[in-house]
Amino acid sequence: MDSVKGSGNFGDGVMAAMSAEPTATAAPLLRTEKHASGLASVTLEGADRASAVAMTPARLRDLVRAVDALENDPEVVAIVVQSGAPDSFVVGTDIEYLQSLRFAKDGENAASDMSRAFARIARGKKPVVACVHGRAMGSGFELALACTATVASDAPITAFGFHEVKLGLMPAGNGLFRVAERAGLRAAIDLGLSGRSLRAERARSLGLVDEVVAEAIVRKTAGALALRLAREPKLRKLLPKTRIERATSTWQLLAARMLIDHSFLGKSLLFRRARANAREETRGHYPAAEYMLDVLERFGHRGFGAAAKTAARLFGELVVSETAHRLLELFVARTAMKEETGPHEQGAISDAPHATERVAIFGAGLMGAGIAAVTVQAGIATRMKDRDDAHVGRGLRWVKEQLDRRERSGAMTALERDQAFARLEGTVDDTGFHHADVVIEAVYEDLSLKHEILREIEGLVSERCVIASNTASLPITKIAEVARHPERVLGMHYFRPATRIRFVEIVRTKHTDPRAIKTAVELGKRQGKSAIVVDDGTGFYSTRILTPFLNEALCLLEDGVPIDLIDEAIVDWGFPVGPFRLLDEIGIDFAGHVAQIAYASFGERMRPADLFVDLAKDDRKGRKNARGFYFHRGGVASAPSRNKDKPHVDDTVYRALSVIPKRRVTAEEIQLRCSLRMVNEALRCLDEGILRSARDGDIAAVLGLGFPPFRGGPFRYVDVLGANEVLRRTRSLEQRLGERFEPAPMLVDMARTSKRCLYSS
Repeated sequence: MDSVKGSGNFGDGVMAAMSAEPTATAAPLLRTEKHASGLASVTLEGADRASAVAMTPARLRDLVRAVDALENDPEVVAIVVQSGAPDSFVVGTDIEYLQSLRFAKDGENAASDMSRAFARIARGKKPVVACVHGRAMGSGFELALACTATVASDAPITAFGFHEVKLGLMPAGNGLFRVAERAGLRAAIDLGLSGRSLRAERARSLGLVDEVVAEAIVRKTAGALALRLAREPKLRKLLPKTRIERATSTWQLLAARMLIDHSFLGKSLLFRRARANAREETRGHYPAAEYMLDVLERFGHRGFGAAAKTAARLFGELVVSETAHRLLELFVARTAMKEETGPHEQGAISDAPHATERVAIFGAGLMGAGIAAVTVQAGIATRMKDRDDAHVGRGLRWVKEQLDRRERSGAMTALERDQAFARLEGTVDDTGFHHADVVIEAVYEDLSLKHEILREIEGLVSERCVIASNTASLPITKIAEVARHPERVLGMHYFRPATRIRFVEIVRTKHTDPRAIKTAVELGKRQGKSAIVVDDGTGFYSTRILTPFLNEALCLLEDGVPIDLIDEAIVDWGFPVGPFRLLDEIGIDFAGHVAQIAYASFGERMRPADLFVDLAKDDRKGRKNARGFYFHRGGVASAPSRNKDKPHVDDTVYRALSVIPKRRVTAEEIQLRCSLRMVNEALRCLDEGILRSARDGDIAAVLGLGFPPFRGGPFRYVDVLGANEVLRRTRSLEQRLGERFEPAPMLVDMARTSKRCLYSS
């Protein structure tokens, strides 16, 4: 449908009219306005003008009442629903409300109420147009889908999606079914189970949005379309056909839609494959995925009404589940973290972070290039240096490939990709570094090399420049001991791949200036990452708790437990990959180097597995040299023969390690040994003050290391299982396997005093 720029007496004065004082107030959570053209607007309001709008039962009731009143008003012919928030439409259902639901029946009733409210809007006699600028997520997306039509701004911040699956839930307002009606069952499955967002233009191509226009005219266009739909009833009747045509714009798409949505066999095959993929992804730990497939399949075979009733009941079961509780707690914790600027206890609370407009990166390898990629995407001019043109060229090419991938996926437009890449410069000399606000060193984990680079950086940059080391294990205090100004030196520990893992660990020493810490935290946020601040020490927090986890896997292998059995057990427990796949990814040589550093600092409980020596002798470095625990082709773990989708263990590694893979242990034994090594070390970090809070430790473990989100993180895991039970299991392993399982003093104290809930939910 073509954009409509003004119509009838709506004209160019609509913006002034719609920003005028309201003629009537329907409720404190929204306001209504009537205009001479016959158009009425309903504006959903947040707690204040800067707050995002979240859906609550009260706001939902007020919205329906407002629409009812306007439909019964003879002076009104069309309605626009919009948000009073500056950068969002409706961001979803209020989290505190979801957490307050204690019984499945309460959740079912809440879903039924939302379904009825959106159905009321969808079947209204007068056209209701959603005007969307910013995020329309969850129930916000469902509201837009229930409206007669949707007009969206083309701003980068405008996005549509169902994020419920990431909270252990499913959409409550039948939005999945409306997506299926417009874009097909396959699109509904993808959006529901992935939790991914769609940019406005991509949503339009799927028939989920009707108009995409510039932000400056989005309200005007929405009003004009609403009036046009009121004057031309035939146009309103044609909307479903127009959307389907847009979603099936080629004969291939049309054929696929007909084969899947209108064929019993096609639907059966679609859901069989989707269920197999979901089981492989979730390992049964996230029931929301299976539930969404259940209701979509019911929709496909029985229709909207039958599926809606089932969906409400299943939503009720999900919202009171342990999985949803843990994921909602993590969401609340991450949201609170976004508001923090850094530690306050060091003083200088009022000092704002330095403005960061230019970032320089020493090192153009995978880590340096990954940091460069997320920095240019944040709109920051970036300069990347390495020792020669070949290394710089490889780094630039890698960044370009990442940006191209994002453009192909629809995460950014071609123009945005080109603008981001234009912010990046590669160099082998020192020009431009004096203007850098932050310099990030991303070279190999070698103290003498880092000293050399730090001296070089200090000779190039201004006095106010913050200097960060992307080290995974070396204490920042040792790195900064050669600095003339140690107060501006800190750690920024990114995780590989930096373009995908949305977390960064900021490491402070006792000398670090609080303003430098705040600058690093702010930079991490702009790069799209959650940032925690930890105290200095070998391995900081994340590497320190990962090292014993990986070590224990090697101890199991040393005892003859097969590699694939160990990895499979850990993935079944909830980690995204097993320890040996992870070792191949991060580099076996690097992991061995870090293990030696940890051993030097912490003694026997961190003694590296003897297998590291044999792996080094056999030149096993992992993916980087295509020699690891798994076969690698083109830098990706793969099978050597028929099953190319499933990574396959390189059996020659057993011979190199003099290990006979025969010993079989239970999956529970593997899971217990590896997980408790990580959890026990996390408790030590909190007890020693490396962490500021258990909340930070849980977020870091989940986002940075892949600790199962549905378990909430190491500290919430102890809370749920109980300190006494964790201590009992740890003591049992200590008696069998030695001092590497010696319980952390904090765990002993918690069990003795019956402490629970290390942080509130």
